[in-house]
Amino acid sequence: MGHVNATTVARQFKRCFDEQSLNELGKATRLCRREREATPYRLMLSLIESFAAGSLDSIADIHRGFNALCERHLQYKPFHNQLAKRGFPAFVRLVLSRLLNELACDVLRFSPDSPFAQFEHIRIQDGTSFALKPALAELFPGRFTTISPAAVELHVDLDLMSEMMNRVELSADSVAERHCLPAPEDVTGGLLLADRGYFSKAYLQAVERAGGFFIVRGKANMNPLILKAMGPNGRELKRLRNQRLKDVSGRLSKYDCVDMRVCFDSQGEPFECRLVVHPNLRQDDTPRYLVTNLSAKHFTPEQVSDGYRLRWQIELLFKQWKSHANLRAFDTANPNIAEGLIWASLCAATVKRYCAHMAERVHRAAISTHIVAKCIRHVLSDVLYDLVHDPQRLQSSVERAIEYLSTNARRSHPKRDRESGRLKLGLNHVYALP
Repeated sequence: MGHVNATTVARQFKRCFDEQSLNELGKATRLCRREREATPYRLMLSLIESFAAGSLDSIADIHRGFNALCERHLQYKPFHNQLAKRGFPAFVRLVLSRLLNELACDVLRFSPDSPFAQFEHIRIQDGTSFALKPALAELFPGRFTTISPAAVELHVDLDLMSEMMNRVELSADSVAERHCLPAPEDVTGGLLLADRGYFSKAYLQAVERAGGFFIVRGKANMNPLILKAMGPNGRELKRLRNQRLKDVSGRLSKYDCVDMRVCFDSQGEPFECRLVVHPNLRQDDTPRYLVTNLSAKHFTPEQVSDGYRLRWQIELLFKQWKSHANLRAFDTANPNIAEGLIWASLCAATVKRYCAHMAERVHRAAISTHIVAKCIRHVLSDVLYDLVHDPQRLQSSVERAIEYLSTNARRSHPKRDRESGRLKLGLNHVYALP
C-alpha cells in the first residue's frame, strides 16, 4: 500500500461493505432469500457497530443497536429468527475472511541489519477459550466438564508484520491445540512462534524439512540428549555433554542461560535442534525451555529469547477481543447464534485494528491498537451510519475518525518500545521507513 489518505480509507470501506455484494453473499449462504428489513448488509454493519461499541449484555442490545443504526422498527422475534438461521454463522465468517483479505497491509518491518529480516513472514500461533451456555455441551464440549461443560477455543495464526490474522479456526475447547497448527509448508521461508501447548517434535521436524524456522516453548517433561552446552560466558559446559536433560536439570539453576545443541527421538528418527534454557526466570524456579532451529552463529540466546517474546502480541490481541470487542458467551442455546456472534466480534475487532493502522499511515505516528480498541467507538458509529444512509458524507466522517485517533490513541512509550519492547530486535513502523 502506497500513499494513504482519508479518501483511500473511505474507498476501502465502500469496497469491503458494498451493499449489493454483501446481500448476494447473504443469499449464497442462505441467510436470506428475499431482502426484507434485516438485510445481510444492514445486519452486518449493525453487528460491527454493536460489538465495537460499549459492553453488550444481551442479544436484545444487539437488536436495539440494529434499529438505531438502520433507523428501523424491526421487532425482536424476526431479528432473533434471522440470527438463528443456519446460514448466519457461515455468512459472518465469510465476511470476516473478506475483511482479513481486504484490510491487511504491512505495518511493521525489520531493518536490514536485524537477523530477523531474513524471514519472509513471522507467524504467531496461539488460542483463546471461553465458556458457552451448558446446553451447548454436546456440540462444544469443554476440557473442564464440571466448571465449563460447554466451551470453545479460537485457534489463531497471527502475522506479526501486518498485525492481522492469517487464519482463525473455531473448535470445541476439548480439541487438542496441535491439530490447528499451520501446515509445515506454510511456514517455509518464515518463522513460527508458539507456546508449549503446540510443542510437537514431529511437527517441528517437518517445518525444518519444509525450509521453515521456529521458536517454540518446550514442555517441562521433555528429555533430549545434550550434545553440547554453552554457558552465558560462551564457554562449553563439558560436564553436560552426552547427558539427558532430566539428569542435569538440577544443575542448571546456577546459570542465567544455557545454550544447548540437543537431539530428540522423533518417531524413531533423531532430530537435532537448539535448546535455549533460562533456569531462573520465574519465582517458582521453573525453567523456560525454548526449542529452535535458528543457528547459534547468527542468533544469540538473548535474540532467541526476545524473538519468543514477540509472541506476546497475540496475547494482547486476545485481550482486545475479550475486553473491547465483546468476545464472550451470550445467553443462547442456539449454536448458530453462538457461533455467528463470535465471528461478528472478530469482524468488529478487525475493523478497529484496520482503523488504527490507517491512522498510523496517514499521520505517520505510532498508534496503539489497544487504545484504539477502547476509544474508537466515539467515532466509528458515525462512519458506519454514513455507510448506511449517506455515502457522500463518508469521507468526512472517516477524516474525523482518523484525526481523532491520531490525537487520542498514540503509543504512550515509543522510547521504551525501542529499548525493551517489541521494536527491540529492529522492528520499525513502515511509515518511518524511507
